[in-house]
Amino acid sequence: MSTDTPAGTPQAGRCPFAIQDAHRAILDSATVGSFDLFGIKHWLVAAAEDVKLVTNDPRFSSAAPSEMLPDRRPGWFSGMDVPEHSRYRQKIAGDFTLRAARRQEEFVFEAADACLDEIEAAGPGADLVPGYAKRLPSLVINALYGLTPEEGAVLETRMRGITGSTDLDSVKTLTDDFFAHALELVRAKRDERGDDLLHRLASAEDGEIPLSDDEATGVFATLLFAGHDSVQQMVGYCLYALLSHPEQEGALRTRPELIDGAVEEMLRFLPVNQMGVPRVCVADVDLRGVRISVGDNVIPLYSTANRDPEVFPDPDTFDVSRPTEGNFAFGHGVHKCPGQHVARLLIKVACLRLLERFPDVRLVGDVPMNEGLGLFSPAELRITWGAA
Repeated sequence: MSTDTPAGTPQAGRCPFAIQDAHRAILDSATVGSFDLFGIKHWLVAAAEDVKLVTNDPRFSSAAPSEMLPDRRPGWFSGMDVPEHSRYRQKIAGDFTLRAARRQEEFVFEAADACLDEIEAAGPGADLVPGYAKRLPSLVINALYGLTPEEGAVLETRMRGITGSTDLDSVKTLTDDFFAHALELVRAKRDERGDDLLHRLASAEDGEIPLSDDEATGVFATLLFAGHDSVQQMVGYCLYALLSHPEQEGALRTRPELIDGAVEEMLRFLPVNQMGVPRVCVADVDLRGVRISVGDNVIPLYSTANRDPEVFPDPDTFDVSRPTEGNFAFGHGVHKCPGQHVARLLIKVACLRLLERFPDVRLVGDVPMNEGLGLFSPAELRITWGAA
């Protein structure tokens, strides 16, 4: 099944399952592209081989000074290289193992059913995005971090303000406000007892790395920005993919044991994470006939790498039975998203429970798409069920 004629197409714009035309052109021509973000030039690399290079080679740094991010905050390990990056990853490693995700599975199923109870009560025409795709990850992430619903809602609102900004000055101002609020939460958790991630960041057991208030805030903020909004959009996008490809939905209904591979295929196929975190070149690099100079910004295009035919045969076909391994949905290298196992669990449970609870669920109406800074996903997913 190609991306040319999916059911439930958006109101306007490109096919909802296609990578950007400009990114496709870079991949097809085996070149390096360029892009101005807030007036600052960035090199774009699209092929899987080039993405691996940029995310693994020490000549491309996450810590070097950049016009985009002039202030490197304590604990913001996304903007660090090893070994400093490793120090903070080790602090949170135990909370994001596959085993830790599996311990959450029962809670995730219960949370999914609670969301679907309200969807069912609302009746046909309900929108899956706010009531399920966004709410389910929020419930799980808040529980993981030890946030009250009110605390989680305030953080979500502040993050959306940042990702929705259209100029660099606003991004910086809103980011300062976000960090100030997160710092207040960290300081409050230091005075409380708890067995959740935020309490552990704010304290130190015997043998653990103690973090300052600013460091704990930076780690907390890195995790939220890397995983909160993007996971919500991933869940909604995966539901859209299944509901608009009836033959793939049917295959999964018939063979639910395919779910783990289906999640990997959805992560590979869906261009939700269109851009990776920028790196800064710290030594001149010649790549595909282009000189990337010291100080240049470089962005790995994860979704485009996931459509590289050198790695994924017939890459524009969505097939839940595909033996997909090594996709770039969560990045690559030492900066690969630490919350990947939680995200996979959320997608798995969200898809399985929707199909089990509503055997004849189907989309109704248009599906408008929401495109932010590097993220792409459905803004609405209205469904119906029962007799046509």
